[in-house]
Amino acid sequence: MTTTTTQAELVDLIRRGRRAKTRSQGITKFIGTMLMSAVSALSGGFNLMLAVGVAHAEWVPPLPTIGYWRAVLLVFLLRGTFSAIKSTDKESS
Repeated sequence: MTTTTTQAELVDLIRRGRRAKTRSQGITKFIGTMLMSAVSALSGGFNLMLAVGVAHAEWVPPLPTIGYWRAVLLVFLLRGTFSAIKSTDKESS
């Protein structure tokens, strides 16, 4: 049993395929960005913890040290504060 598809059905299938591909690419990019953000926060937290520990040991003994997970949380929450914002204006670049 063979069925014939009309041009409108083929166009609809092609559009659905393109939307699914675009959605899949968007989801993949989102997951990659989230994983990179997590790894960056873990690494930055470790670096902050070490920096505060060195400052405590070498320069300012009254400075309290900071634990790893609190440093990770601090880095994660303040990540946007210390990073450059990319301009979306095409004329300024």
